[in-house]
Amino acid sequence: MTPLTELEGAVLSEIHHRRQQNAFQVRRAFQVSPSIEWSGSAGAVYPAVARLQRRGLIAVGEAADKRATRPLSLTAEGEAALLAWASDGERAASVGLDPFRLRSGIWMALPPAQRAPVLRGIAAQIEANLRFLDAYVQTVDGIEAVRLRMSMQLQQSRLEWIADALSKP
Repeated sequence: MTPLTELEGAVLSEIHHRRQQNAFQVRRAFQVSPSIEWSGSAGAVYPAVARLQRRGLIAVGEAADKRATRPLSLTAEGEAALLAWASDGERAASVGLDPFRLRSGIWMALPPAQRAPVLRGIAAQIEANLRFLDAYVQTVDGIEAVRLRMSMQLQQSRLEWIADALSKP
């Protein structure tokens, strides 16, 4: 079985665990995600849904309304693929795409007088993100709440890193 991409795993999770019932709802879940790295574009989500359907991981039902919206569900193979994806320890433990980590060495190479305002600006953005996440987590289902709380912990650790970096010459 071909491993799922992160996008494909997230699509299956949206359908199965978060009960997004059609491709538009799946796309919308990506659009409202607080992670700017996820793309809610039709050019990313709809082809992923189509790929997963061709692979036999998603079943598409008959149109049930005037807009010809077709309900989505996972096949038994789709559920197995989702579990395999979610259980892949190596990929789950990967540091993955992390724009903060990627830039951190560059920040530390800046002269202190230039570094401090950059880090303070990033800290201000993180604090704004945390305020948003704190309010947003109250409005979501349990699956998304776990994800958001983990994001909040990550952001807190970034603030701690910034505080430490600002204390160094």
